[in-house]
Amino acid sequence: MEKKKSVVASKEKVIPPSSVDLIESSIPDVAKDNISIAVMGYLHGLGYDNVMDDYKIIRYVCFVCDVYGLEEKYVDSLLGDICLDALWEIYSLRSNSWRKLDVDMPYSLDCIEGTQVYMDGECHWLCEDRYESCPFRPCLVSFYLSNEVSFITPIPSDVDDCFDVEGSWINLAVLNGSITLISFHVDTTIFYISILGELGIKESWNRLFNIGPLPYIRRPIGVGTKGEIFFMRKDKELAWFDLRTQMMEKLGYKAMYPDCRIIYKENILPIGDITL
Repeated sequence: MEKKKSVVASKEKVIPPSSVDLIESSIPDVAKDNISIAVMGYLHGLGYDNVMDDYKIIRYVCFVCDVYGLEEKYVDSLLGDICLDALWEIYSLRSNSWRKLDVDMPYSLDCIEGTQVYMDGECHWLCEDRYESCPFRPCLVSFYLSNEVSFITPIPSDVDDCFDVEGSWINLAVLNGSITLISFHVDTTIFYISILGELGIKESWNRLFNIGPLPYIRRPIGVGTKGEIFFMRKDKELAWFDLRTQMMEKLGYKAMYPDCRIIYKENILPIGDITL
């Protein structure tokens, strides 16, 4: 008897533009010959708001403006009511719309893979704290999707100096219900594993343990949801290390490209794919 094939329906949701996205098209004709504006949006979080039963996206938006040598006062007169101040925006799937966030929190213009994580209605990302009280020091920013409150947790250098060392790899993960900072220093070939005890408390970072040195590692690839660190060996063999058992195992595959990566997808709740 021929087995019936199960078919999984795939849905795609196209995110609508916000009023900020339309600024370029709203420039007065008289100003277009003298001013060029590019809108730059940096995704900082995507997650489920369990209070409002809603999916939300948070992003930081800034503007790259080329005024062709014009004086600021002349530029302002050409732009009229158009405001070019950087801002935060949040998208709601329930209302299918964007709105401006009235928040002041650190942002990151280098939102690389592995520096953002979602857990229990909170979006977390790594960046440098640009406030005067702690200028240019690394920190973790945590944003609650329900009440739109944020917490800033500094990362002291004695926990991890990977922000100050070139050639280092860093990754945020959720392990055993805790925000975990995992880094790899290329020069020492050592993994450093630290967890956060309480949001907003600098002293609550705890170094769990170090792994290494592992001189045969070429570079890390990513972190799994259950404490697996995937990496490429110098012989291009793919392998993984389980933080729970502290056992290492080869995957039986070799990397075809030097920039290969491990991709893991898990839906928080059944929902169609979202396209930005």
